[in-house]
Amino acid sequence: MSKKILIFLGPPGSGKGTQAKLLAQKFGYVHLSTGDLLRALAEKNNIAEDEKNALKEMQAGKLVPDWLVYRLSFNEIKNIIDQNKGVVLDGAIRNLEQAQKFHEFFVENNLEKEVQVIEVKLSDEETINRLTKRRICSKCREIIPWLPITKDLIVCPKCGGELVYRQDDNIKIIQKRIEEQGNNSLQPIVEFYKNVGVYNFVDGMQTIEQVQNDIQKII
Repeated sequence: MSKKILIFLGPPGSGKGTQAKLLAQKFGYVHLSTGDLLRALAEKNNIAEDEKNALKEMQAGKLVPDWLVYRLSFNEIKNIIDQNKGVVLDGAIRNLEQAQKFHEFFVENNLEKEVQVIEVKLSDEETINRLTKRRICSKCREIIPWLPITKDLIVCPKCGGELVYRQDDNIKIIQKRIEEQGNNSLQPIVEFYKNVGVYNFVDGMQTIEQVQNDIQKII
């Protein structure tokens, strides 16, 4: 593995989170999820007032403010790099400004040459198809993607729990997510990373194993 920081991009349902976890497990990288950092912050007792207010807004359904994403992510990335480990990011960069801010952080910390960006490409049509059909385990919360090998499963292969559909996986919510996180919104981010010279992509229409193999060839 040549790079310390891997950034995954892709529309909802592309499997970027699955690939990030698989890669982290295989090569000993730390899989850094913004959602996990926010949940960990919410469980703390003594946090700053601005963080409390931001968490209240998030719980009310509003987007997490960018400054909080930066604060949590940058601190954690520094901690991981200081331990001489690599980090895999997915879902951390949602817009062009965030991409620019992360890049500024990497430059300030002499990490810009350690960055590699991989987009898991998927059409918006396939995003709708996958998200309306995927399920989640009611016990361990493992997401079961809709694939030929999983479509007939009744229980979770990991813990045996009941598989259910997620409440937020209905067509109206999915279409809104595509507007906010789909290919149109990804395009400026992709162009930015192409200009920086760190962009790569794989075809997300393949099986999980094929996508994983293509990613390993890149890195």
